[in-house]
Amino acid sequence: MNNPTASSSAANIGTLAYVALLGAILFWSSVPLFLKYFTTKLDAWTVNGLRYGFAALLLLPAVWRYDARRMPGRNIWRDALIPAVVNTLGQVGWALAPYFIPASLMGFGIRSAFFFTLFASLWLLPEERYLARSPQFLIGGAICIAGITALFSSSLVHARTSPAGLAILFATALVWGFYGVSVRKYMQGYATQHSFGVIGLYTAAALLVLMFAFGDSRAALSMGGFPFALLLISAALGIAVAHVLMYYVISRLGPLIESGGEFMTPFLTFAGAALLFHERLNPWQWAGGLGVIAGSLLMVRAHRGPVETP
Repeated sequence: MNNPTASSSAANIGTLAYVALLGAILFWSSVPLFLKYFTTKLDAWTVNGLRYGFAALLLLPAVWRYDARRMPGRNIWRDALIPAVVNTLGQVGWALAPYFIPASLMGFGIRSAFFFTLFASLWLLPEERYLARSPQFLIGGAICIAGITALFSSSLVHARTSPAGLAILFATALVWGFYGVSVRKYMQGYATQHSFGVIGLYTAAALLVLMFAFGDSRAALSMGGFPFALLLISAALGIAVAHVLMYYVISRLGPLIESGGEFMTPFLTFAGAALLFHERLNPWQWAGGLGVIAGSLLMVRAHRGPVETP
């Protein structure tokens, strides 16, 4: 006999997960715009160190309140090591990319991470393998690929980029393809704020070391109040809040759905560039953007339901 209370609770969890997915998509889509803006102000190592350092400070209270007795037999600092290494490598590439390629091309290229996430999920997470047999999920993925191609075809033809930039971008996509899967595999059961709090601290420590080794941190003192405020805002929204939402979605819906939903971010990034930098979309690009949204929603709907978590 079905339990109405349990069914209602599961439905609420699923609804919250989809709301969190939408929030993560909105915040992720703003990141290439922020990073492109900072290329005229600071070097990539300094941008990385300052943004992640501030985000880690925001999450420090959550880590401080973590009670290890809630997870007997596990060590969050040990479990977070592999996801933190993956995140650090991806973050280095993500911060370097806008110095070589346009923001719109970043939005396109980084979505190839979905295919690496698909490979990693099928390899490491048996509970996700049913999605590879779902016609709805596969059709949604095909629509997304077609939409991405239409949306950015003109950007790929006319954008000024470099082989080094493309290599950095797709290496970042490869690394981040394994990021969500590593979070799901090693951090399952921990609260999202604790998971990313610890991973964020590890990542921030590594990026601050790189900043002092290769960056010019003194330039931040002369960049002006408004750019520095934007730097902190981008860290709060694009790192701290976005990652906590991402971890919540991964724990409830799985990394494949989370990565598939992010196919909407390039369209939103391009729309933001049109608003801020007065770029315009041609009819093919509009059609492609709408295809990205439709395909993403189709893939999300292919999921069987909320993932049970401890």
